[in-house]
Amino acid sequence: LFPESRHVLETSGSTEILFSDSWDYVTLRLPFKRKPRFMENQVLMPSLLFVAVSYIQFWVDPGQAPARAALAVIPVLIMLTMSSSVYSSLPEGSQEMWLSDNLMALTFVCSISALQFVLIQVCLMREQVCSEKVKGLSRIGETARKLLEQADRDEKSLPDVLEKYQPIEEQGMRASSKAMIDDNIKECDMLYVEYVNMIFKRFDTGGSDNMLHLDEIRRAMTYFGIYISKGQLAETTCKFLRDIGVATPENERQGEITCMQFCRFLQNQGKYELRPRPKTIRGYLESNPPSKLCDLVARVIIPLFVIVQQLWLQERLSVY
Repeated sequence: LFPESRHVLETSGSTEILFSDSWDYVTLRLPFKRKPRFMENQVLMPSLLFVAVSYIQFWVDPGQAPARAALAVIPVLIMLTMSSSVYSSLPEGSQEMWLSDNLMALTFVCSISALQFVLIQVCLMREQVCSEKVKGLSRIGETARKLLEQADRDEKSLPDVLEKYQPIEEQGMRASSKAMIDDNIKECDMLYVEYVNMIFKRFDTGGSDNMLHLDEIRRAMTYFGIYISKGQLAETTCKFLRDIGVATPENERQGEITCMQFCRFLQNQGKYELRPRPKTIRGYLESNPPSKLCDLVARVIIPLFVIVQQLWLQERLSVY
C-alpha cells in the first residue's frame, strides 16, 4: 500500500465507481482493538479494592463511630476522584462507556454503605435511649424492692398497692397517706412501680386478663432494649416464675406473668442472661438489636449485589 515506506499497512479495502465518468472513491476500513490492561490496572482493580475496604465497616463494632465513619466516607471520596480522573482523560461527550458505568455502579455501592452507617447510628441512638431506661430502673429498683416484698406478704396486686400508697388531699393540699407513713414508703419508691405498671398496660393488648403473654412480654422487653428470642424468653420467664414459687405450664410458650411478676422479672432478668446461642436463624435474628441486624443484612446483600452487577456489566460489554 505504501511502497516507499518500510512499514506496510494491510487492511481490507474496496474500490467502487459511484458515478460514471466521475471520480473513483476508495473505501478503506481500519479495524481497531483496544488493549484494556492500563485501565484494568489503574482504574478497575483499585475501584474493586476500595469497595472491599468499604465492606470492612460491616465487621467493625457499630459503637466505634470514628472507625466506621472513616471506612464509610473515604472510599466514596476516592471513587469520585477516580471517576473525575477517568473523565478528564477522555473527550467530552454523552456516549455510553463501559468503564464509566462500572465506576458509577461501584460508587453507588460505596454510597449505600455510607448511608448504612447513618442508619446504624440512628439505631444506636434509639438503643441507647432504651438502655438508659433500664439503668434508670436499676437505680430506683432497689428502693422499690421492699415495696414489692411488702405486696407479696400482703398478697395484694400491683394496682392495689398503688392505690394504697397514693397521696391524700387535705384542704386543697396533697400529703403522704397514713399507710405511706406507717410503712415508711416514699413517693420515690413508687416511681419504679408506677412506671412499670404504665409499660405493662401499654403492651397488655388483651387488657381484660391483666396478664402479659409471650409476644407481649417480648415487645415490653424490647422497649427496654432487651432483645431475646421467643424460645429463650419463654424458657427464661418460666424459670423465673418457678424460682418465685409459681407453677408453669408444660408448654413454656404458654407462660404468662402478672404486672407484679413483671416488675420483679425486670429487676432479676440480669441473673438469667447466661443462655446458649439460638439454634435457629429466626431465633438468632430476634436476639440481636436493629444495629447488628443492619450489619448482618449488609454483610450478605452488598457482596451479592457487587457480584451480580459485575457479571451483568461483563455480559453487556459487547453492547458498548
